Amino acid sequence: MRTARVIWANDLRSVVRDRTVGGLLVVPLVFLVLLRAGVPLLERRWPAVGGHHAELLGLFCVIVGMFPAFMTALLMVDERDQGLVSAFRVLPLSPARFLGARLAMAGLLGLLYPLLLLSASGLGGYGAGRALVLAALCAAGGAAALLVAVSLAKNKIECLTAFKALFVLAAIGVTGALGDFSGVNALPGVLPAYWVFGAFAAGGTGAFLSASAVAALLYGIVVGIFHRLFRRNFF
Repeated sequence: MRTARVIWANDLRSVVRDRTVGGLLVVPLVFLVLLRAGVPLLERRWPAVGGHHAELLGLFCVIVGMFPAFMTALLMVDERDQGLVSAFRVLPLSPARFLGARLAMAGLLGLLYPLLLLSASGLGGYGAGRALVLAALCAAGGAAALLVAVSLAKNKIECLTAFKALFVLAAIGVTGALGDFSGVNALPGVLPAYWVFGAFAAGGTGAFLSASAVAALLYGIVVGIFHRLFRRNFF
C-alpha cells in the first residue's frame, strides 16, 4: 500500500505540473455545470431534450470515467519514452504491482467523477446502489482504455490518437440507450459502452442488471486480452 501511495503522489505531482493534462482534473466540474445549468436551458428551447436525460448523463459519465485513465496512460508512455521503465526492472516492484497501482488510481478517480455527475447533476433518479454500479462501469471503461492505449501506442502522439478513437467508440455506444437490441442498432452491441448506456436507460431492475452484467463481461474480456499485450509490449 505504501508503494501505491508513493506512485500516486508522484503521478499527481506530474499531472499538476503539466497544465495541459492537469486541466483535465477540473473538466468534470465544467461538465457538472453544463448538465445542471445547460440542459434546462436546452429544454426550454428544444423540449424534446427532456426525454434524453439518460443518454446525456451517460455520455458525460462515460467520458469523465476515461479522463483519469487518459492522464495515467500519457504518464506511462512518457516514462517509457524517457527510458524509465528499464529502471523499474531493478526495483523491488513487480509489473503486476506497478500496473495495479496505476489502475487503482485511474479507477478510483474514474469512479468518483461519474458519481459526482450522477449525484449532483439533477438528471435522472438513480438510487445509491444503481449509481455506484453505473460509476463502476464507467471506471472499468477507463481501466480498459488505459490498457488498450498503452499496449498499442509507441509514443505520446499515438497514445493521444488511440484515446481519440476510444472516446469516439465510447460515444457510439450511446445507441444502446436509443432502441432495442435488434437490426442496425445491434451492430454496436460488441462495444462495452453500448451496454453501459443501456444500463443508464434501463427502467426495470432486471434490464439494468442484465445490461450491467454484459458490459462488465465485455470489459473483462478487453482487459484480459490487452493485459497480456501490456506485459509484453510495455516492460
